[in-house]
Amino acid sequence: MIYLLHGDNEFEKRAALAALVGDADVVRRDGEALTLADIQEITIGQTLFTQSSVYVISKLSDNPDIWPRLSELSFDDDNTIILVENKLDKRTKIYKWLQKTAKTQEFAPLGDRQKPQLITWCETQAYERGYKLTRKQIGMLIDRLGFDQLRLSNFLDQLALAEKITDALINDLVPLARSENVFDLFVAALSKDYETVHNIISYLESESGIDGAYQTMGLLASQVTNMAALVLSGGDNNMVAADLSVNPYVLQRLSSSARTIDIEHLRRINDALFQADLQMKTTGVNPWLLIETALVDL
Repeated sequence: MIYLLHGDNEFEKRAALAALVGDADVVRRDGEALTLADIQEITIGQTLFTQSSVYVISKLSDNPDIWPRLSELSFDDDNTIILVENKLDKRTKIYKWLQKTAKTQEFAPLGDRQKPQLITWCETQAYERGYKLTRKQIGMLIDRLGFDQLRLSNFLDQLALAEKITDALINDLVPLARSENVFDLFVAALSKDYETVHNIISYLESESGIDGAYQTMGLLASQVTNMAALVLSGGDNNMVAADLSVNPYVLQRLSSSARTIDIEHLRRINDALFQADLQMKTTGVNPWLLIETALVDL
């Protein structure tokens, strides 16, 4: 029997695999490293080195010699072959063949719409580990770690080692993600809150060094693009979200600032960051200083 577990939700995928395998003696193989002879031995159950009939094969779709020919192979019904994949192209012939031939399960990542479900999940996971988290604390974790259940689960394991869980502890263990810091940086610049601009720049520089400046400039450019789209669309969040494939939550957070920006101001913002980016690439000046100067000039 063939099973296909695929999708980007690694936590749910691993849980499904564990439930499927149970206590069976399993042979795990890296699909990228298999030869055609290897996979044929597995599918017809003639391997010489193991008596197991349960095989877990990961990332076989990354093997160009085997994946396109999968439907041509013979499979022994007494063998259990579990294919574990990330996101697959559903338009391919092999995927369509697997849909008809294998037992398939797709594990999609969670998003904003599933946030209430994820909060409840975190509460349950914390309780199973012997402690409680407030919904505010869980919201803080999700905002900083994202919707990745595996990442959240690993951090919840770390919290189980703490004597007392407080907001301050979580804040220390999980600093704001760079994208969150850059969002706050951009909004502070638009609000002329230069002290906050300086403090965030100092923090980012200490955390990521010179290389982090170029990543920060890229994130600022994304913020400016979103802002320009909002201004030019008259603040139509839904249209911008559809046209640019941007998370509506991100645009909602920018909306209040966008209402204070006109076309001329938008041009000045673009010019200031363009000049800073050019100087970062052509001069030896500290790139963080160039970013801070450009933001103050907004």
